[in-house]
Amino acid sequence: MAFVEFGGKRHRLPAGDMLVGSGADCHLRMDDPGVAPRHAVVTVAPDQSVAIRCCDAVVAVEVNGVRLGPLPQPLLHGDKITLGGVDLLFADERKSGSTQYVSAFKLPPVPDTPKAGTPGKATSGTGGRLVCLTDGREYQVVGAALIFGRDAKADVVVSGGQISRRHAEIVATPRGYMLVDYSTNGTWVNGERVENQRVLARADIIKLGEEEFRFYADLAPAAPPPPPPPPPQAVPPAPPPVAAAPPPSPSRYPGAHAIAQLADTGFNPSPVPPAPQLPAAPVRQAPPPPPPPPPPPRSSGPPVLAKFVVRSGPRKGERALVKVPIVNIGRADYNDIMLDDESVSSQHAKLTRREGLWILVDLGSTNGTMVDGERIEEDTPLAPGCFVRFGDVQLVFEPTDDDAGVQAPKATRAMQAIKLPLPPRPTE
Repeated sequence: MAFVEFGGKRHRLPAGDMLVGSGADCHLRMDDPGVAPRHAVVTVAPDQSVAIRCCDAVVAVEVNGVRLGPLPQPLLHGDKITLGGVDLLFADERKSGSTQYVSAFKLPPVPDTPKAGTPGKATSGTGGRLVCLTDGREYQVVGAALIFGRDAKADVVVSGGQISRRHAEIVATPRGYMLVDYSTNGTWVNGERVENQRVLARADIIKLGEEEFRFYADLAPAAPPPPPPPPPQAVPPAPPPVAAAPPPSPSRYPGAHAIAQLADTGFNPSPVPPAPQLPAAPVRQAPPPPPPPPPPPRSSGPPVLAKFVVRSGPRKGERALVKVPIVNIGRADYNDIMLDDESVSSQHAKLTRREGLWILVDLGSTNGTMVDGERIEEDTPLAPGCFVRFGDVQLVFEPTDDDAGVQAPKATRAMQAIKLPLPPRPTE
């Protein structure tokens, strides 16, 4: 059974359309100045799926902080609906799961220094939002924390037996956004399990059970450069050293000291022959050091799994690289492949890799998704070199496995002509 919580009460959603507003003819009436007489319509389909749409383009309806457009928006268990200034909570008992009781816990203190090994750049405490990689939904980090859990009152409701009622939360701190884990089965960031808490970086992948979310936030401002060192002070030059009288050197000849004493009296003796000079030993130079080894090649990031090549338009020939097995395609900036064209919906299509095959599915776009000229309505495998069109944007899909096969040296090679010697002429 599906219902909405408003004013501390549960209101069951009947089959068909339910009118919500402040008018007397509304099924769910809300007396609030920001609510129009006919504000929104909640529809319960025969398959028990629930969607909401605006009654008028002037009124504002938000789901999880994102304003709705003219198209109906499907509702999931735990979605927050805002009509004017009134908040409602949508819940589906089929997705709520069984109740689990856990012991009281204490919020771990936030350390003063970042945890060692935190990858990426730190974020500031503003602009935090999450994008679900499963259905493309967006969640804004409003207030001091954003809570994950199986409970319908959590900010981000995640169903599954591995999810605790209060699983984790994202906390705004002076050093950026911090992910704190309270669960039994764990929370992962970029494939690593979180030990109590971890500072998040822009574009981190958060995984809880089978659900994955991509995190975004404003980057932290760069630290100011250190001030330049002061100029060195001029040092006055040292006075030149006074040459001291050389001490008398010993002589190899006897009587040299006596002759030096006679020179002081004015007596000029015969000159003393100089001492023979020994040849200087040759100086051996050390061989030059060997050149340092070249640095190892730097990795350019994750490998390219596939690519889309633009066929027409001003960007003809450009390529959109696919480096993850789950790719969201659309016009919004949170998509993995962003196509900036008015014919492309904000959440247009999704590409996934399953057991070696690439599967493309349309996400209810306005202008549709075409594969080899046929509009797709369900999961469609993509063959190498097939033509794909999102709205008016035409591309060619090229997986890297197919490229590797083409580049393999299996083609026929042309060889140069070989000149054979002529046979000898017979003798007559």
